[in-house]
Amino acid sequence: MLDQNTFTETIRAVQDIIRTSAEPMTREEILSYFKDMDLNAQQEEMVLEFLSTPHDDPQPEENEPETKEAEYEETAEKEETKESSAKKESAKDSVTDNISTSPMFQMYLEELKDIPEYTKEQQIDMYKKLLAGEESMVHALSNAWLRNVLEVAKKLAVSPEGFEDIVQEGNMALFLRLSELCGSHEKVDVEEELLTAVEEAMKSCIREQTGEDENENSVVGKVALVSEAVNYLKKQNGAQPTQKELADYVKIPEDELADILYMIDKAKKDS
Repeated sequence: MLDQNTFTETIRAVQDIIRTSAEPMTREEILSYFKDMDLNAQQEEMVLEFLSTPHDDPQPEENEPETKEAEYEETAEKEETKESSAKKESAKDSVTDNISTSPMFQMYLEELKDIPEYTKEQQIDMYKKLLAGEESMVHALSNAWLRNVLEVAKKLAVSPEGFEDIVQEGNMALFLRLSELCGSHEKVDVEEELLTAVEEAMKSCIREQTGEDENENSVVGKVALVSEAVNYLKKQNGAQPTQKELADYVKIPEDELADILYMIDKAKKDS
């Protein structure tokens, strides 16, 4: 099975190369970036099809005045200032409204006009064909799910500025999960599998945008540092170190250290 993180990062990198390349990339050049992933012929075709699909990289209209973008950014900044002093629910509603009226969101809606809508029964039939190995269902369901991806992104996004990146991550996660399910013959709820993949990818993207991942990694690192320091000082001094001794050793303020020690103690009790 493909490593999702590696595959997603490679897809993103190749998209950037294609977008900035002066000359069109050949099939061989594109697939050379995936040579270490041991893709089969079916997966190679899916990758090429995904990278050539216009909706994966929507661009602003060339004749749109730059002043409109500046006005939009200014409006978004004013809205964010208002939201910071409002209640959480009201703030979320405001963000959603901003996204719904943003040029990027409207551009996605324009693209959806040319994509057919399927009934519930038709989608269930498409899911069955996907699991049975019908490759065309990967592309068909990628398109059919664009509306769902857009709605999930609108629901989860915390600001209009990162909306495009969130949609991109959702689309890539959707494509990857469809590729994995194609021909798998698994007895799974395909709709639930796709929704979970899309949401997890989007939430991960949002954590990166807001810096939550960095904060979490920082806390984990400090917990590990303090744990090691406790063991080291206890071994050196023959006694449990005081909070002040620990604070001096790890260079962490005592009030912050108290919180970390509480987390360490709680983890020991829970285990």
